[in-house]
Amino acid sequence: MHHTGYQPDTVALIGAGNAIDGALQKGLQRVGFRVQLLTAEQLTSGQFAARADTIVINAASCGGSAHMDTARAACEALCAQPFTALLHLSSYGVFGGARRKKIDEDELPSPGSAGGRDWLACEQVLAAQENVSILRLGWQIDRSDRALLGRIIRGLLEGKPVALDDVSRGNPVTVADLARVVVAITQQLASGAPRSGIYHYGSADTCSAMEFGREVVDRVRSLYGEDFAAELVALEPSGDDRSSVLGCGKLRDVFGIQQRSWRQGLTRQVELWLERLQKPES
Repeated sequence: MHHTGYQPDTVALIGAGNAIDGALQKGLQRVGFRVQLLTAEQLTSGQFAARADTIVINAASCGGSAHMDTARAACEALCAQPFTALLHLSSYGVFGGARRKKIDEDELPSPGSAGGRDWLACEQVLAAQENVSILRLGWQIDRSDRALLGRIIRGLLEGKPVALDDVSRGNPVTVADLARVVVAITQQLASGAPRSGIYHYGSADTCSAMEFGREVVDRVRSLYGEDFAAELVALEPSGDDRSSVLGCGKLRDVFGIQQRSWRQGLTRQVELWLERLQKPES
């Protein structure tokens, strides 16, 4: 086997149980890491024992709100495991909404929702551990068919109106871009980069869910033709602006990782989700 020069060259990936897992596993293997993909349940039930020469990537918190208890238990189990470095994937949700400026990494979390408190609780479990990095991500638009992209395309295919927020803004993250960033961080963790810190990542440009939806409709029409009917409906204003835009300067300064537009590669993402959602259930 060709030696990559990474020290260590083994990654234990605690999966999210959705599209993130395959993208991370393939991306890490493509650059030469040996990857062991585990579920949070395998970790918490004692079916896995890490070695000191292992990098752990913990995506368990990205599994959705219904799985946050298991994700927190996975974080607690990781505290008893040896590892060279641990990269924990978290969310902009640890902050409340309605921020007019970008949220820097040194701003104190102040979650305004139960989901945000769950994200923060997972971070706090790991905060006292050595060699732990936390990567907070902008809203994840395509990790499952219940996320924004899948919800929009499913509504369009079923001919149903799709109600979207046209007020709150964020800098979203696609699964493909998430994998790019995580792989790049892991390569550098295995090559002598700092092994602890808090980082943010979101796309270079911001949007509301409605703006994103209009762009998706344009991509679907480019594939189906201009006669494709689509109805996007703005949610009634509630007075609740939940805008959260992450500043990503520290990730750039420490790892040299540049932000990309959420529009980059969107046509291909739409094609893949159309194929997935149109596939007959077996």
